[in-house]
Amino acid sequence: PFCMPEFISKIQHNTYEKGEFSDEKARSLSETLQLIKDFPFDAERTLTEIQLTGPSVTIQDEYVNYLKVGLYFNGKLCVYYLDNENHLYECYLPNVTAVCDLVTDFFNGQLDLSKFEKHLFNIGSKKHFENQTFDYVLNKVQFYVRFVFTLVFLALFVMIGVVFTFINAPPFARFFFIPFCIFFDFLLLYTLILSIGYFRKSKNMYLHLSAGNNCFKFGTDEDIFDYYKTNISTINIYGNASSKGTPVFNIIEIVFIDKSKIEFPVYLIDQFLFESKFPITPINIVTKISELRKRRWQFAFN
Repeated sequence: PFCMPEFISKIQHNTYEKGEFSDEKARSLSETLQLIKDFPFDAERTLTEIQLTGPSVTIQDEYVNYLKVGLYFNGKLCVYYLDNENHLYECYLPNVTAVCDLVTDFFNGQLDLSKFEKHLFNIGSKKHFENQTFDYVLNKVQFYVRFVFTLVFLALFVMIGVVFTFINAPPFARFFFIPFCIFFDFLLLYTLILSIGYFRKSKNMYLHLSAGNNCFKFGTDEDIFDYYKTNISTINIYGNASSKGTPVFNIIEIVFIDKSKIEFPVYLIDQFLFESKFPITPINIVTKISELRKRRWQFAFN
C-alpha cells in the first residue's frame, strides 16, 4: 500500500530573523495542513514587511526542496518554492484553502510550477529557508590580522621617528614629525595592550542569541548558562556604532532585574546585529570618552 510521506516543517513568526525557526519536526500531510490552518497569518500581518523572512510555515521534502507559505498584500498569501538546484519560484493565493491544495500537491509530488513565477535572479535566497546557528565566538583569525597590522604601523611610526631624530632634516620637519610619531606610537601601543587584554578575556566566550527566542546562552568553555530576555532590566553599550562599522573595543553590558550583569565585547557580535535582536528592550548608548576609556580598561584587565 502507498504510504504518505512525512516532510519536515517549521514555523517563523514576525519577531524571528533570517534563518530562525521553531516547532520543527517531521509531519504527515494532515498534520502539516493543520499547522498551516492554525498559523496566525492575519494576526501577524500588522507592520510586517512582505519578504522571504516573515510569518510563515516552511516545508522541506526528502529531496531538500522547500515550500514556504508566507504573507502577501491585500490579505493574500504567497507560496515560495525553492528547489534543490536553488531556483526560486513564487505563487500568490487568495486564502489558506488554496494554499492547502498546493501543499497537498507538494506532498504527492505533483506540484505544478506553471502556477508560479520564476525569479530570474536568485542570490542568497537559501538562507531564508535553512536553519542558521546564531552562535557567536571570537573570530581569532580576524583578531590576529588586526593585531599584526597594528604592530606593523607601530613599527613604521617608530622608524619614522628615529629617522627624523638622526637625519639632518629641516627644524620645522623635525618639530612636526617627531611629536606626531611619538603620539601615534603611544596610541598604537595602547591599542595593542588593550587588544591583548580583550583577547585574554574573550577568547573562550560563547554567545547563542537570536531575535525571536526569549532564551539565550552565554558563558565560557563549560560554564555556559541560560538567560532570558524578559529578565533584562536594561542594556548598556559603551561606545557608539556608525555606518563605517563598530569600533572593536565597544562593550555590551546586559543588566538583569536581579542586578546581576554579563558583559562581552563587540569582538563577539557586531553591535548593529546585536541591537536588532532586542527591538523592545531599553538600550542605553554611553558615549562619554572618559567613561569609555575607564570601562574598556576595566574589561580588559579586571
